[in-house]
Amino acid sequence: MFPYDSATCVRVCDMTARCCCFCICVFAVLLNKACLQVTLEGKVRGSVVLPCFYTVNSLKIEDVTIYWRHNSSHNVYDIIEGKASVEKQGAAYKNRAETFPNEYMKGNFSLKLSNLQYNDAGKYVCYITKAHQNPSTQLLVKDRGNHGAATRAEKTVPFFILLYILQYN
Repeated sequence: MFPYDSATCVRVCDMTARCCCFCICVFAVLLNKACLQVTLEGKVRGSVVLPCFYTVNSLKIEDVTIYWRHNSSHNVYDIIEGKASVEKQGAAYKNRAETFPNEYMKGNFSLKLSNLQYNDAGKYVCYITKAHQNPSTQLLVKDRGNHGAATRAEKTVPFFILLYILQYN
């Protein structure tokens, strides 16, 4: 009737399960990598929030250090041992960059950049020293025209937040 004995079936099912598990893990890693790269669009003289989320879990907030960098080298903002620090902040970001200290305990280390200028365009990286992830955001800065139309940022950020929520549930 059935050409395989039960031991053979168990081995085949076990191999299939491992393969399926491996594929799911690879997909999860690729999805996580994709979620760590966001593109936002801002308007000149407007503001934008660059996302950075990290679930602290067993760490104390005092153990978390985050460095926000623009195009790899420009110091935008630091969060040292759970506290905001602008001591080494680049002059171009003075009084324009801020975070949300009340959100740190929730794992939200996002950066708000105000009074956008064309030279603010580029890649922003949120370096999380205790994690093996460094979320990045590609920022595009455009003219203030195009009134009433939804920007890419308005479409992308809710999607990013949804994926973040799904990742930790």
